[in-house]
Amino acid sequence: MMSARRSAVFAVLVTILLSASSARAQTKLRVAYPTTVGSMGILWVTKDAGLFDKYGLDVTLIYISGSSKIVQAMLAKEIPISEIAIPAVIQANQAGADLVMLAGANHKPGQKLMVKPAIKRAEDLKGKKLGVTRFGTSDDFLLRYVLSQWKIAPERDVALLQMGGSPEILAGLSSGGIDGGVLSSPLNLRAQKAGFSLLADMSAIGVDYQGAGVVTTKSYMRERPDTLRAYLKAYIEGLARFKTDKEFSLKVLAKYSRIDEREMLEETYRHYAVNVMPQVPYPTMKGIQMVLDEIGSRSPKTREISPASLVDLTYLKELDQSGFIKRLYR
Repeated sequence: MMSARRSAVFAVLVTILLSASSARAQTKLRVAYPTTVGSMGILWVTKDAGLFDKYGLDVTLIYISGSSKIVQAMLAKEIPISEIAIPAVIQANQAGADLVMLAGANHKPGQKLMVKPAIKRAEDLKGKKLGVTRFGTSDDFLLRYVLSQWKIAPERDVALLQMGGSPEILAGLSSGGIDGGVLSSPLNLRAQKAGFSLLADMSAIGVDYQGAGVVTTKSYMRERPDTLRAYLKAYIEGLARFKTDKEFSLKVLAKYSRIDEREMLEETYRHYAVNVMPQVPYPTMKGIQMVLDEIGSRSPKTREISPASLVDLTYLKELDQSGFIKRLYR
């Protein structure tokens, strides 16, 4: 009797010790993201589905409006991994950083230029104020690209204002502080519901574009390769969950975007999970080159940068070639 009781107590103690050991083994990570739109869906689903925990990572997601601010935090070694787009990587590296993209599922721009109803044509933008999150971010780059196609010069023909974040752009439109702004799903749908007009759909401009993806530093890659392998495993499994579990994904999108209108969430999900994101999130080299060409027209040094120098596909190729990704979709 006593022996059985001791065995039971011993078993409980072993379970507690193993649980404590497992908790201690979790690697703590601070991961930043710059916006509350659907392009962040993979990251949010991975977190809320418990997939970071599954691979031994205790991840805290931190919202920092604007990728340029995230870059500053990464350079200060406060944030080792982030979800940002390639323009921020290029501009940071031009200033001496060592950022590199490990995966990137956002191959088409999701941004829309929403404007006051009185603005009917591109020419009507002259003399107006347009909002972006921050200079150097994805929406800033895409707006400048579209304006250049229309032969409209930023700063000379239109004023570009840094609003801080996507919700602030929507608030600026609503208050009349700006005449137009760059928004993505689901916020552009909320702007449309409020009476604002779609002037340009940047997903329809006919170019590949490397949007948000997994970004770290080359120094962190050297120091923590096992952590990054685990992160990519969780992230890619999160992408599969995002693409295949619609109802769960809609709940997660609603939680982080703070929008609960079903039709807006459905459209957001359809754009990103169904139409844009591939099962294997290799960054698009063509899309990176497009960004380099555009920035290079204003900054000649950029022409010396190759797309391959901005990515490192080591871990992604390992997972792809091992059959890990295929198994997620069986």
